Amino acid sequence: MNKKISPMFPLGCVLFPEAILPLHVFEERYRVMVEEIMDTDRSFGVVLIERGNEVGGGEIRKEIGTLAEIIDSKKFIDGRSLLVTRGVRRVQVDSWLEDSPYPKAEISFLDDAPNTSYDFRQWSELVSHMRRVFAVLAELGDEVPPISIEISDDPALGSFQMSSLIPITPFDSQKLLEVTSVTERCGLLKKFLANIEADSNSRLLE
Repeated sequence: MNKKISPMFPLGCVLFPEAILPLHVFEERYRVMVEEIMDTDRSFGVVLIERGNEVGGGEIRKEIGTLAEIIDSKKFIDGRSLLVTRGVRRVQVDSWLEDSPYPKAEISFLDDAPNTSYDFRQWSELVSHMRRVFAVLAELGDEVPPISIEISDDPALGSFQMSSLIPITPFDSQKLLEVTSVTERCGLLKKFLANIEADSNSRLLE
């Protein structure tokens, strides 16, 4: 299992592989981090904050996150930066290192268990279910992705795409990130979609 020392960016949201995450970097410790990694591999780990705030440090962090890479950036005169990042691969924190001047950790990569798959017919039904749920939410006036949004035919990739799109809490998103079986991830997605659908149908009747 490959290990590396990586800068870390604890956030109040979950990043999934292949998902796009815009970031406004204004805190001094992360300004330093961005300056340093722009000259190397432009990557850092993103983990969910379990308790605490994004600003100031001292937060409690989840141990499983995603390696992000910077694909576009803009730096302002005052030192702030706007970044566009993309999730690359899930990571597990093996040990946290000193936070000075910014959080760092020894990480290893986390992949799905080998030889796990998901039936294509069931996957197609799950994608259709998501589109039906989005249609109802759009009718209710919620901001949702377009019903026609492209989802991969490969359940391994598509389940991460769907995980980043459905309206759930960060802690539910973390559950989806942490499972290492396509079947289990799709099962969770099916459960979350059923809950969202039941709630939206109740709202339609109000």
